[in-house]
Amino acid sequence: MKLFISILFTLFIVQSCYADWPVKKKRMIFIPGYSYYHSKSFYDKTGHLSALGAGNSYTSHYFSLFGMYGITDRLDFFANLPLANQRMKENGVLLTKTGIADISVGLVYHFPSENLKKYFSLKGAFIFPGYQNTSSPYLGYGSKGYQLGMSYSLNLSDKFYFDTEGNYTRYFDQATGPDQYFIFGTFGYAINDFEKLTFSFSHQLSVSTDKSFSNNLAANKDFVSGRITLGYGRRISRTVTPHIEFYFTPYGYNTGSASGISIYAIIKVP
Repeated sequence: MKLFISILFTLFIVQSCYADWPVKKKRMIFIPGYSYYHSKSFYDKTGHLSALGAGNSYTSHYFSLFGMYGITDRLDFFANLPLANQRMKENGVLLTKTGIADISVGLVYHFPSENLKKYFSLKGAFIFPGYQNTSSPYLGYGSKGYQLGMSYSLNLSDKFYFDTEGNYTRYFDQATGPDQYFIFGTFGYAINDFEKLTFSFSHQLSVSTDKSFSNNLAANKDFVSGRITLGYGRRISRTVTPHIEFYFTPYGYNTGSASGISIYAIIKVP
């Protein structure tokens, strides 16, 4: 039930707002964002919902700066710099940790349709931890990794669009990995030229020989988690579009039952 990956559910959705559509040569976008995650219960290994314990909880404040630069009209470079604050309360003791989380850099290549209304994209990224796990709560696995992914995006009409993506992530510094598989789909509806609504579904599978469970949520490696997200975005200028999203986890095993909120803005340069 890795907390950091649970936060990344939202981050992947944020990235998909632009990662599936090319930035174009010598152009840039920036996406500053904030996510709040809070959990007092978890799904056990059978999927049964249980409390973390009397007075126990796990809370995360996650700040990120995602950027993308168009190398060509089809090839983009992207990077993400995250800062996380984790708060773990167990048996009346509050433990906190703040620091740079998992940094990622990568490339994405787009294959557009002739009418430019559909895009198939391939991406690859490297992951570097900006911390060491010396005490609880953890900021992540403390392991380097890589990620491979593909996505498909299309405009269904002037009002509706759809994005879907699948990713494989491997953490390789430890024998227990894990190997992680992530899929999501997003439906978007344009209310008018300035506003849109989104509905997203995410599913995460993490596989490891280490099947232990800990209230230190970021330490767990073998789990399943789903997420439903509802979002709203409004363009306030030609270059700036802020968004707000609310999410919750309707099912899982060895994973937290949580809800939260994300706020971010897509900023085009120039």
